[in-house]
Amino acid sequence: MTITHLVRIVLLVVLTTSLQGCGDLYYTAAPIEAWVVDADTGAPIEGAVVTANWQMVAFGFDTGGRKKGQLEVMETVTDKNGRFHFPGFTKINLSGNALGEADPQILIFKPGYRHIRATNLYPIGEEESQGPRRRSSIIGQRLKMQPAGHDVKKYAHDLGFLGSDLSSLQDQSDIVKRIPRMIHALECERLRLRKLEPSIDPITVPGPPTREKECASY
Repeated sequence: MTITHLVRIVLLVVLTTSLQGCGDLYYTAAPIEAWVVDADTGAPIEGAVVTANWQMVAFGFDTGGRKKGQLEVMETVTDKNGRFHFPGFTKINLSGNALGEADPQILIFKPGYRHIRATNLYPIGEEESQGPRRRSSIIGQRLKMQPAGHDVKKYAHDLGFLGSDLSSLQDQSDIVKRIPRMIHALECERLRLRKLEPSIDPITVPGPPTREKECASY
């Protein structure tokens, strides 16, 4: 393959990308470090599962565009100080799709607490025009988790939103392998709440059902 032919191929890829949408040719995500604490006591919460996903969207005349896969998905757990960390990264983007306000979406869950969801809030219509360098709004923050309380139905209703957020990641074919601890924790909590109150609202959990014996040590 000659250099001229290679240049033509690169130019064709770039042209095709520009016609497909308005995404940048690469994205750089800043490292993320934050702390999770109990909203009532201020004590650090150890063992909370945290996921981060960078949602790609395709151009659309509807607000927010159409979800078109993930640039990256990560998972971790808070330590004894409630701290969690995700490394930064740079990735080439030849899809023509763009990052929106979920750049990233952060989801935090620990049984017995209401989950936390955090994204960047951009002016309407400007979500996809923030440039290639992205930084989470929660960096350096102390994130307060509210105890779930004794109302099982209300708690289950809240977890339904977490389930919906996780289900939106199913366009990533290996999502069950990418965030196994989050899926396992939510599924086991769903089973526990169902035993306490069979009439709770449905909670959608990605992946195959978990058997109760797999939650024995949970």
